[in-house]
Amino acid sequence: DNAVPIIMIGPGTGLAPFRGFLQERAARKVKGATLGPAMLFFGCRHPEQDFIYADELKAFAADGVTELHTAFSRAEGPKTYVQHLVAAQKDRVWELIEKGAIVYVCGDGGKMEPDVKATLMSI
Repeated sequence: DNAVPIIMIGPGTGLAPFRGFLQERAARKVKGATLGPAMLFFGCRHPEQDFIYADELKAFAADGVTELHTAFSRAEGPKTYVQHLVAAQKDRVWELIEKGAIVYVCGDGGKMEPDVKATLMSI
């Protein structure tokens, strides 16, 4: 259902399914579908080295296919991970959850997933 909000959370290793979701959403939008809100929280180490498909993801954001929130853990400044971005966007995340958003978490199940789950539970 194009109208159901989606929240996608993951590091570089979890991007593949989200990229597919966004490509499908973009194709549907071109055909005239009205899309519900979408948020992508994507994290990697270095924006210059690891931000795979950066141009494509930025284009999806510019075209209104998704909101794009990026975390870079080894860039200048403090380490930032996807769970930090989710916490920073807690009001928007909660708004979409209240509207029936489907939340997808994909990537490292050992470290990232428990931290994201704890963040979502705190929201």
